[in-house]
Amino acid sequence: MQQESSNSSQPTHRITIASIGQAIMPSLQAIREGMVWLIPCLMISSFALFFASIGEFIAGYRYPWIEHFYSLHNAIAEFFPYLMTSTISYVLAMRWRLPRPPIALLMVTFLVVVSYVIPEEQTVLTFHIILAIITPLYAIPVLAYLLRFDALKLTRTESAGQIVKESLNLVIPAILTSFVVLAANFVVVSTLSDIEFLSLLSVDYANSPTLFGVTFAALNSTLWFLGVHGYYALLPMVELLQEASNLNYSTILAGGSAQYHMNLSFMGSFVFIGGSGATFSLVVALLVFAKQRSLKLIALASIPIGLLNINEILLFGLPIIFNPRLFLPFLLVPISNVMISMVAVSFGIVSSPSVSVPFNSPILLNAWMATDGDISAVFLQLFNIAVGVVIYYPAVNAMNIAKQRADIHLSAFDTSYTRREEEARMLMDDPIAQANQREKQALRVEQELEQIGQRDFCLEYQPQVSSVTGKTVGCEALIRSVSAQGKLQYPNTFLPWLEEAGLMKDVDLWVFKQVVNDLQEMQSHGIYLPVSVNVTADILVDQDYMNQLVKVISPYARFIHIEITEETLLSDETLVAAAFNRLHQMGVKVHIDDFGTGFSSLSYLNKFDVDVLKVDRSFVLALVTGKGRKVFGSILSIAKELGLEVVVEGVESQEQLDLIPKEQSIAVQGWYYAKSLPINRLIEYVLK
Repeated sequence: MQQESSNSSQPTHRITIASIGQAIMPSLQAIREGMVWLIPCLMISSFALFFASIGEFIAGYRYPWIEHFYSLHNAIAEFFPYLMTSTISYVLAMRWRLPRPPIALLMVTFLVVVSYVIPEEQTVLTFHIILAIITPLYAIPVLAYLLRFDALKLTRTESAGQIVKESLNLVIPAILTSFVVLAANFVVVSTLSDIEFLSLLSVDYANSPTLFGVTFAALNSTLWFLGVHGYYALLPMVELLQEASNLNYSTILAGGSAQYHMNLSFMGSFVFIGGSGATFSLVVALLVFAKQRSLKLIALASIPIGLLNINEILLFGLPIIFNPRLFLPFLLVPISNVMISMVAVSFGIVSSPSVSVPFNSPILLNAWMATDGDISAVFLQLFNIAVGVVIYYPAVNAMNIAKQRADIHLSAFDTSYTRREEEARMLMDDPIAQANQREKQALRVEQELEQIGQRDFCLEYQPQVSSVTGKTVGCEALIRSVSAQGKLQYPNTFLPWLEEAGLMKDVDLWVFKQVVNDLQEMQSHGIYLPVSVNVTADILVDQDYMNQLVKVISPYARFIHIEITEETLLSDETLVAAAFNRLHQMGVKVHIDDFGTGFSSLSYLNKFDVDVLKVDRSFVLALVTGKGRKVFGSILSIAKELGLEVVVEGVESQEQLDLIPKEQSIAVQGWYYAKSLPINRLIEYVLK
């Protein structure tokens, strides 16, 4: 055992190559979650450009206020890569169990250094975004590796505080990592700068204009998907397209007919409708077919700027970049737009674009202007949008199916999760940190469970009293533990550890068995009160435990109510609803506990069949204010309209009781009447 213990204490320096290798390809979830956090910044930037573009389009001149909006957009756009690298770094720091704020600031500093050392024309215009993405992917693992070495630490004492210790110990690893970042990014930029996309593909514009357009659209989408600004990376192709637009316009002015259908106005009017990937079709597809409210909100937010062929909110907020599910339609929609539009223009169905219009000209209007007033161009644009919706539909539908079934096997495809899950997933991505954390937590849980195992458990019951008659009409079962010294202890001292150990389903079953025994005792005294019992989501979605629960409560089901919190309702909605239906058929009533404190309380009333609302104590405390009384009254009105009973929790004074309406459907629970009581004292309380 001594030898095993010695070996197990030395894992930190042996796993370096493997751990860094795993870090180079981190979870796509971390990257995209960081992008989602950028939505507020994107909204400000995009709407600044929106107002500037609309103002210039209407006025035909850049007034000072228009220049200010353009300047605001440009300033945010210039700083945007730093924002991006900070959010991605923050998420990745969770994964590597590093202090998040200083790591995010360090990555921003690294990007500043890179921008200063590497020529600005190479980083800012073309590759700054991709550097912002990839830098934290390798820099944070390198930093985490260096932090393992005691020789690189400046202090080992926490006398000045944990924050000071962490900051000081980051200094030397940060300096060493900065050299790695400079070398790696210099190689990346040099490699990307040497790529000549046009000469590499050798596309002959003169003889194959359609192929040229397809190639440009495909490259643009692919580069944007990887976080590279396609427009600047493809400047040689853009210049050819702009030259074609100029030649078309000159030929028309000279009395000839347009010869260069494939030009920059063509791409802006008929191909990139909504921005890279022709994402206005995606906006429509999301609004029509998406079943997730968050997706619809992002689509709605992107409409105003999407009308100007700007789609950063979708690229970074949906997000599209590094999202495998959306890559294929993002690639195919602009390609299909090229081919459809070239056929329409070549056969004379639509006039060839001959007027140069800015890329951010409004949709529909830009097609009409580019073709010098041809209304057919507008219909072609609408047709292309419809075709794009059809192509994007399978991806949107896949998101719906994944959400409904909750069976996403590749976690990188899922871009929505709670903050509690967030830290858990970052930990799951790192087997080393996971093992260390699990070992520490397991030891702590084991120690706590050992202490808990020395306790006895019991139930107490808090009466629920009719607001009209003052008679006890029900009670709530509350679990307690009794220490070896006979001291009563409340749930917060033991339930978290039982939950950590995965024992809550067994705890719930024990509570129901005890409640059934106590119901039998009460009814032997002629007391037929319903008892409400708190349950966790785990037992409701586990069929084996549900079968056991049903068997336990069957003899007294109509005297048993279950209480669930709004957090419970965030579990698998289908299984929870099925459990409610099964319990209802037995005569069990369902209470929503702490109603009004969650973020979507009202939506639960629409989704689930519930019988009773338990109004949280915070609303009772607020009854002293006029606003509080209005909110409280609104909750009671909702319950009355829906035919639901109400239990008001936390009533402690006569003043509070006087503010609660006297109605048959309202019961009161709180210390004003009684604290929780053991079963024998509850019986005495009811019979007195």
